[in-house]
Amino acid sequence: MNSSNPTLRVLHVEDSERDAMLLDRHITRAGYELVTERVDTPAALREVLSQREWDVILCDYSMPQFNAIAALNIMKEMNIDSPFIIISGTIGEASAVEAMRAGAHDYMMKDSLARLIPAIERELKDSDNRRARRKAEQELQLKSVALEAAANGVMITKADGKIIWVNPALSRSSGYSADELIGKTPRLLKSGQQDEEFYKELWQTIRSGNVWRNTLINRRKDGALYHDDMTIAPIRDSNGNITHFVAVEQDITELQHALAQLRSKNEELAMMTQQLWQASKLATMGELAASVAHELNNPLATVTLRVELLTMQLPDDSPMLQPLGVISHEVERMANLVHNLLQFSRRGHRQISTLDIRQEVANSVEFVHYYLRNRKIEVVTDFPSFLDTIQADRQHLRQLFLNLLTNASDAMPQGGKLFVRARNSTLDKNKVVQVEFVDTGEGISAEHKEKIWEPFFTTKSEGKGTGLGLAICRRIVDEHGGKIEIESEIGVGTTVRVTLPATNGDVETSDD
Repeated sequence: MNSSNPTLRVLHVEDSERDAMLLDRHITRAGYELVTERVDTPAALREVLSQREWDVILCDYSMPQFNAIAALNIMKEMNIDSPFIIISGTIGEASAVEAMRAGAHDYMMKDSLARLIPAIERELKDSDNRRARRKAEQELQLKSVALEAAANGVMITKADGKIIWVNPALSRSSGYSADELIGKTPRLLKSGQQDEEFYKELWQTIRSGNVWRNTLINRRKDGALYHDDMTIAPIRDSNGNITHFVAVEQDITELQHALAQLRSKNEELAMMTQQLWQASKLATMGELAASVAHELNNPLATVTLRVELLTMQLPDDSPMLQPLGVISHEVERMANLVHNLLQFSRRGHRQISTLDIRQEVANSVEFVHYYLRNRKIEVVTDFPSFLDTIQADRQHLRQLFLNLLTNASDAMPQGGKLFVRARNSTLDKNKVVQVEFVDTGEGISAEHKEKIWEPFFTTKSEGKGTGLGLAICRRIVDEHGGKIEIESEIGVGTTVRVTLPATNGDVETSDD
């Protein structure tokens, strides 16, 4: 084996040593140098998982003393997120669906391993992305805590000057609560002690992309004047456009009073003190402002997160959640994406509640907003002013809508329009709510329309889909006593119509 071949650490959860050896041989032929181990009991799995990290776990679905679902549960208990692929000779549709919902990343039959290497390489890439995202989130959490606890006031504004976030220190120095400041502009703090030329120079400096440093005399909520040593730095997006400004302030009122008293006693000594303090202050505040601007810009450019991801780091009962909710709407979508990804992976029995289907559709559209936008797909919604509520499991409903939105976008690789409509109707004299997803994509051939509901049938290229999407959609709709239909024509597009029983109950708010 060439020493330059990449090393792959493979853990087999398999009772057949022969089958494990066949898989190793298949992977080795693809150019990997293997480090492997085989286990077939829960105790053995726990032991090897605690001893070493594994690049990929290949698991038989059913063994005499073990099965894939139990193995997935052990990994969750141990907080292990290695790629998990089921290799089975007998797995059926229901078992495959159960395993995927339990957290398996892919599955395939032992007698058909053509997808094995592409699946492993895809999951390795996805695993790296998940680790990078977790690292970025942990770093951002530390920054969030630091900003919240900072003794200096910090304010973030949009490019037009609208305040979108302040930390507690700034609220203390100004006397205004975060709710009173957010949505306003810093003009709220103007004291009239500086002329318009002063503020004109400030805006010209930061809008040209430079850092502005100076001392402001502002007015507190109670009318008292206070001195702010201020540094304002621009934040740019990945295209170099200025999107926000971050201002770091230090209330130096008491220091100014002390200096005035010293000046009255000994003017020369006061001047020397001021010069020393000014030099120290400029160095410290310059480093802090540059660091804050850089650290806030990094998430924007590298992981397409923005400062609004501070929301993700706060506990559910934090009083800062409401004021942070008005931070940049586009960045808030990214916070919701992470949260929704976690929600979509949850397992358990169905939890039925009364839902507003318009809101659930809107949440799902928001979830794939960036994905659709990057594909140049325009979403057009059409909902009536009044729509009956439905009773459903919120997470299952979101999974249904997500699958349908993803399928529609895949049908429009060159972009297009996706119409999402809803209406009240009746079916067999019963009130129902109908939701339609209409795309302008490639359409489905008559030959394929006969098979689209079959589990594992897919028109996507090898390695791009499992063929379970529509099967899962149909199962979710069936479980809710509804109906799902598809109309399609090649070159025209596809309409998916979901019909669900209506109710008159009050909408129950989501916990997420």
